[in-house]
Amino acid sequence: MSRFFSIIFILSLLACQGKKTTNSTTENQEKTTATKEITDLSFKEEMHNFGSLQAGEIVVYSFVFTNTGKQNLIIEDVISDCGCVHARYSEKPVLPGKTGLIEVEFDSAGLFGRQYKTIEIRANTKKPKQLAIFAEIDNEQLEIKY
Repeated sequence: MSRFFSIIFILSLLACQGKKTTNSTTENQEKTTATKEITDLSFKEEMHNFGSLQAGEIVVYSFVFTNTGKQNLIIEDVISDCGCVHARYSEKPVLPGKTGLIEVEFDSAGLFGRQYKTIEIRANTKKPKQLAIFAEIDNEQLEIKY
């Protein structure tokens, strides 16, 4: 009986090993092409301090970057470590030597004390780029006394 289940198990594994379709081959070719088109970007500033804020304030800052590579820069995604930070960017490619903006909006509602938030830029670069924002939030409703 255990031999029967072993044969069934092996056959099910072999059934999952079918040939790949042409779509996945096309995707692999596109990934290979995309990796050849690696570029680089540099920021004027990689950190910004909003200073002292009252809880509930919404502030905005634009990080300016330059495509310092030889290929068009394509930003794939901008990810924050907090729901209180929203980033906007142009989905259009940035030509070599040209500049672009990543606009970061920080909502201080419900926060207090020193805040440090990061933003990760994923693009056709060798590795993701990290940005950071800081603020000191005064929140009378959540103030903790030592």
